[in-house]
Amino acid sequence: MNGFFDARNVRGVTISVFLLVQFLFVNFVGRGTEISIVDYYGVSVVLDGPAESVVSLSPGITETVFAIGYGGRLVGRSAYCDYPPEVANITVVGNMIEPNIELIVALSPDIVIASTHFTREAFEKLMEVGLKVAVLKGQETFEGVYNGVIRPVAILLGDMEAGEKLIFSMQATVADAMKKVVRFAVKPTVYYVAGFGEGGDWTAGGDTFIGEMIEMAGGENIAADVSGWSFNLESLVERDPDIVLIPPWAEEVFPITPLYSDLRAVRNGNAIVMDDSSISRQGPRIAEAFARLVDTIGAFH
Repeated sequence: MNGFFDARNVRGVTISVFLLVQFLFVNFVGRGTEISIVDYYGVSVVLDGPAESVVSLSPGITETVFAIGYGGRLVGRSAYCDYPPEVANITVVGNMIEPNIELIVALSPDIVIASTHFTREAFEKLMEVGLKVAVLKGQETFEGVYNGVIRPVAILLGDMEAGEKLIFSMQATVADAMKKVVRFAVKPTVYYVAGFGEGGDWTAGGDTFIGEMIEMAGGENIAADVSGWSFNLESLVERDPDIVLIPPWAEEVFPITPLYSDLRAVRNGNAIVMDDSSISRQGPRIAEAFARLVDTIGAFH
């Protein structure tokens, strides 16, 4: 299942997680207070001890820091980091692509954690002034989120146990949702709206996390044969999905826009609002988003 949590293999997953935790524990303790991770780009990031002050340039990472229980250590965030509500009290350091370098330097964080949207130029500027930077991103699976985001963040914060507890909770949510997946004789076709209109049509292709989740949840992604996010209106109209998942910002506009309004899903009342932030971010809310997706597709009739 491409690395997704399988409820039928709980014992095997538990053993694997136990061994991983033991491995991380030995490396963490064996080197005294020094901790290290290897980030998405293969760069070894070494800290003298747990990060006490963090700047996050990724919404998913910000949510992970809070979910693990260390939101108080965040001293800076990107403008896109909007959840949980407590982030309103944290200094905004610009966007996650080209942040305000001077402001980050002034905050003097122990670590800057970014995603792959982060530009190489910004990365090099932060390194030049002596700041530690880790770029995190998991593979497009649940296991990718666990291993590529949550575990590294927990290690950097010095609390692997809290990270494992969060992962276990997410795995349980996914496992429970999988039990509720409706096995349709003919799967309903589904289209996820990532963008539409004059800016072009964007959706979750077959090699994206959201695309995989649609299939796992019992639907058939009409863009499964597409790589990445770019789509076209002609294909959307031709494939005419049973269900359209629309983000909150498009709730009022999408159903009344010419051509989109003629889609079968819109005409039949199956244009369903789906919170795009929780389902698109590699963070702790992705498990709950999947559970809602299962319910949404399962309710189709």
